[in-house]
Amino acid sequence: MAKKRRRPEDGLQRTVADLLARILRRPTIWSAIESAGRGPIHGAILKGKGVKPGWSDILVMHPSTHRTIVLGLELKVDASQSKPQKQFEDDLMAVNGYYEICRSIDDVLYALKIAGIPSYGR
Repeated sequence: MAKKRRRPEDGLQRTVADLLARILRRPTIWSAIESAGRGPIHGAILKGKGVKPGWSDILVMHPSTHRTIVLGLELKVDASQSKPQKQFEDDLMAVNGYYEICRSIDDVLYALKIAGIPSYGR
């Protein structure tokens, strides 16, 4: 019998994706970033295509008066940040982006508010 892989963040990410689809409106845009390889061959393929390790699970972008707001949402259930995730956090903040580790829907709503990204309803 094949061993089932545990991916505890998948459920949280589906819930967050559903939330963002309901509460964010254009001109705000967002997307999930899938960077986890399914084994060494798939990981090598992703790397060859330019996929960088550590990027946030979801990126949200919203235009403001003088610049585009970029918010990286790193979704966590049990784990802590990896070294590449910490590097991405530092890199994103160095270009005046926002980065939040979110363990719940309330964390996501807080991150949107802090970044100044409007949301509608819940």
